[in-house]
Amino acid sequence: MASDVLSRAPSETRALGRRAGERLRAGDVLLLVGELGSGKTTFVKGVAEACGVTAEVRSPTFALVHRYRGRVDLFHVDLYREREAPALDDLGWDAAKATSMAMVEWPRSLGPALWPDARTVTFEHVDATTRRVSLPDGL
Repeated sequence: MASDVLSRAPSETRALGRRAGERLRAGDVLLLVGELGSGKTTFVKGVAEACGVTAEVRSPTFALVHRYRGRVDLFHVDLYREREAPALDDLGWDAAKATSMAMVEWPRSLGPALWPDARTVTFEHVDATTRRVSLPDGL
């Protein structure tokens, strides 16, 4: 089950991420689904704040994964350019999942294949500034 929230500004999307990050634990994985510019990375910035990350969060489109250190480490994965599922060992996830959570942008079929127990957050453009964010229960 999911609940829809309207976010009327990037600051509200970031606050949703912060709230979700406060509820997430090490080993949790969220698949972030939505069009370009729909708020996925902005949401991750809020999750990072809740995890105690002080580094600037950037989209990992060209790097595949950024790892941020905090109270709970954060893996920010972008599968947009991937055609085949990378090995979790190559991402460093297997070794770190006991102390880390992961946010996966552009998961398509690869994300669920890599993380079958992941929950999905969906972002949808409503208008130029408003987004509909569908959050799984508990977030």
